[in-house]
This record gives sequence, structure tokens and C-alpha cells, in this order.
Amino acid sequence: MTINDVIAMAIIKKATDIHLQEGHPVMLRIGMELTSLQNWFVTKEELRCWLLAQGWNNRTGDSLSAEWDEKVRLRIQLCQAYGGFYADIRILYPLSSLPADGDEKLLQRLACCSDGLILICGPTGCGKTTALWRMIQYLNDHKKYHIITLEDPIEIILEEGGSLITQRELHCHFTSFSQAVCQALRQDPDVILIGEMRDQETMDAALTAAETGHLVLSTLHTRSAAQAITRFVGAYPGSRQEEIRYRLSQVLQAILAQQRLCRQQDACIVREVLLRTHAVSQLIRTGREHQLPSLMQMGAAMGMRTMEQACQGRI
Repeated sequence: MTINDVIAMAIIKKATDIHLQEGHPVMLRIGMELTSLQNWFVTKEELRCWLLAQGWNNRTGDSLSAEWDEKVRLRIQLCQAYGGFYADIRILYPLSSLPADGDEKLLQRLACCSDGLILICGPTGCGKTTALWRMIQYLNDHKKYHIITLEDPIEIILEEGGSLITQRELHCHFTSFSQAVCQALRQDPDVILIGEMRDQETMDAALTAAETGHLVLSTLHTRSAAQAITRFVGAYPGSRQEEIRYRLSQVLQAILAQQRLCRQQDACIVREVLLRTHAVSQLIRTGREHQLPSLMQMGAAMGMRTMEQACQGRI
């Protein structure tokens, strides 16, 4: 059995990840559990040769993406671990093959915002990228926009639609997200997707893009909407935090904080939803984001909800 055989098997089984570590049995994540292929061990040479065939070299660093076929892409993360070389292969299925999103109408409504900032938050592996690309897919199907995506790495490629989609990858096409956002502003964009808000410079560039009439979509690794505000503002020194709170309160359209919920037979995505209102902007501006859950509880008629409300009846 080869690594390609394992990938083909994993796709048939609808696995999300393949774990390869030299000297250890190959493991697949199917649903919420790891399944071991006890009778197949990967060697360092096998793994190295396969990675080279995917375009890996010392310059590509510890992550790369590859195309498996016309529909499926692979995101590969590499590292040295105790006992040898390790790689995780995340299988990126086409959006059309994934289960319907329970918040499809909400995602479509947010995608139609003419400007501002929308953040998708949550832990690794909870589907943040998929949610962003569902929004991009809707725009591609229904609008004639110029959409620029800044990714690390490129994960999803859409079929041609009504929009022009310019996809750029970190280390291949640009050296920093903040630099790439500044470049994008000179390329007549309608929408800018930033794979992840990693530093103050990127956040600054995103705020500027949102303030100048563009829709900006991005992600943060926080578990709630309130934490996202605190994390965003906390990336700045104290002398700038009042300014950032004001700017953020003026451009923020929504925060969706999501997690993958494990059930008996499968997993599902549940989301906390914070939407822009005058009261929400006021709490952000005055540093009272700890009060946001109360507003979200009372904002059900507008589509807002807390994570506790989202989980009700889903477990």
C-alpha cells in the first residue's frame, strides 16, 4: 500500500485527516475518532518521496497544499517529532459534497454586506475556512465582484462563476498578510478574504480596508464573540486600544463563533452569532464586551444567539 492508496481509501471513508509518522501505523480521523491502519507503517523515505512529489522543498516550510484530483485538495502540515518525521494531511472536500449548513441563509445575508468586517472564530478544525468559502461561493454564484483571497495555503478552488476570484498564497505570492492587504487595496477589490488575523499589522490593514468601503472576511482562534473583541483589541498597546475599539465598533458587521459538536453518530457545527446593532457597537466602543452575551440572548429576533442557545437540542 502506498500513501496515495491511503488517501484514496480515506476519501472513500470520508475521513477528514490522515496522520503519518515514520515507524507508526497510519491513522485516519473519521467523524470524531481516530482509526488505525494496524498493518501499514510509513517509512521516512516513503514520506519524503511523496512530499517531494507534491512540491515540497526546504523553501516551502512546514505547510503546503496539493491537488488530489479535480475536486479534492490536500492541506499538508509537517514537523519533526519524537521518533521521526510527522505529517498531517487534511482532506479538503469540495463545498458541493459537504452537508448543508444550518446557517446557510445567515451566511448568504452576511456575504451581501457592502462593506465592513466579518469574523469567523473557533478552534482549529471547526470549519472556519469552510464557512468563509460558503460565503465566497454564494457571491461567485450571484454577484459580479472582484474577490481577492489571501491564504496559507490555498485550500479551496471554485468553479468559474460571475465573479473574478484572485487567490494568493503566503510565501508563494506574498510575504505577509498585512503587505498583501495593502496591495489588494490597489487592485480594485470588492471583497478581501484574509485567511487568519495573526498580528497587529494585519488587523490594522483589515480595519483600513473595511473603513474604505470593502467587505473583509477573516478568522480568529477564539471560542466566543466577546473573546474575539478582547483578542483583537489586546493585540495593540494600551495607548492605541481606545482608537481601535472605536474603529472596530464602526466597521464590525458580525462575529460567528463556532465549534464542532460531537453527537452519538456524527458531528455538527454550532455557532454563536453576534450581529451589528447600535447597542453592540456601544459596548465594543466602551470596553464592555463582557455584556455582549446578554445582548445576544435578547437579540434572537434579529438572528443573534449565544453558544448555549445554539447547543440546545443538538446534543
